[in-house]
Amino acid sequence: MLILASNSQRRIKLLSDIGLTFKTIVNEVSEEVEKNLRPHEIVETLSKRKAQAAFEKHPKDTIIAADTIVYLDGEVIGKPKDEDEAFLMLKKLSGQKHYVYTGVTIVNQYKEKTFYSQSEVYMKQLNDIQIYEYIRTEEPLGKAGAYAIQGEGGKLIEKHTGDFFTIMGLPVKELQKHLKEFNY
Repeated sequence: MLILASNSQRRIKLLSDIGLTFKTIVNEVSEEVEKNLRPHEIVETLSKRKAQAAFEKHPKDTIIAADTIVYLDGEVIGKPKDEDEAFLMLKKLSGQKHYVYTGVTIVNQYKEKTFYSQSEVYMKQLNDIQIYEYIRTEEPLGKAGAYAIQGEGGKLIEKHTGDFFTIMGLPVKELQKHLKEFNY
């Protein structure tokens, strides 16, 4: 059985869209990491941690876990805790180029594969009213960087380079390539 160790609706939809049959589980794991890790090391570490926690409970299954961060000027911009924090995050990203990193781990009893993908995102210059209007949609809550590029948040983006699905939280083309090694 294939298991997605996530309750992210975006990741669930992406896996469904590529025709995979799977179930989802959620494990509470610490998202604390060493301060000196580079962005790709952060997402790889966290995806591995999530995958291992799920694998301990489901050792006969193949687990997929992922983690996504937004990175700007040496700072990780995580998920906002509330609307005020979402405002501050979006204000910081406004008019800026930032990076989105997604790390993925696939593990079963025979092997483990961890990889990451990086994309650049250029956010439009936003005024406070535009930011507040977006926050009113409630879409920013629970999203790295306080936006969802595939939703209303796409209107905030000037352009991006790299894999769009990395920005959504699951680089599906690369995932499909690696899943072949696991006979999926």
